[in-house]
Amino acid sequence: MKIYSRIEEFFGKKQFRDEKLVKLQERFQALKTVFYGVEFTNERRDSCDCILAGKDELLDFIVEDIERGENLISKVEEKAAIEKGLEILNREKLLFEELSGEDLKVFRDYSFVTAKPIIVWSQEGLDQILLKIFEKTKTVFFYAAGKKEVHAWMVPLGSDVVTAASKIHSDLARGFIRAEVYNASDLDNFKNLSEAKQRGLLKLVDKSYIVNDGDVLDVKFSV
Repeated sequence: MKIYSRIEEFFGKKQFRDEKLVKLQERFQALKTVFYGVEFTNERRDSCDCILAGKDELLDFIVEDIERGENLISKVEEKAAIEKGLEILNREKLLFEELSGEDLKVFRDYSFVTAKPIIVWSQEGLDQILLKIFEKTKTVFFYAAGKKEVHAWMVPLGSDVVTAASKIHSDLARGFIRAEVYNASDLDNFKNLSEAKQRGLLKLVDKSYIVNDGDVLDVKFSV
């Protein structure tokens, strides 16, 4: 994930010190732990997934979008949508907070700033900021875990298990058969995977399964 920001103390690549991943590492005594990484940058804002900004920057973003909308309104087919967006912006509201679906997509296609998720920084530390970012961008974490490695990945909320498998490796998605799943939040409720299965905490799922935050996946595949 790339995050646009002008806040210098966050610049660069950072790791999210995920407590669930730490717990998985302790359970499996894994040799390697791969935390999820993000990058904060003040370049190429259009290509970033979201924006971290100070509260005093919001009005600047809104004004920039109003100017963009006024310049576009007579040049594009989506005049009614742009008018609706301008009405929102003139109320000093953010497009991402007020619109969704195809209505929001129009403004993303034209690179409106406030069509991206914007997270307001309130002097929190990195981990607190990242939690706010993940919530605002509607993403969930899933994991792979074993003695060799525990690894965190992220997918959009509502993603199916095949989409998640593709994050691990394209072969897992292409040859997906099924997956064994349990949730990291249940780690205290079983000692091993056999007990998890007996207690109904480990389940076998097909391609239609929607990944939940904290799911640990063991994908069965054939290519």
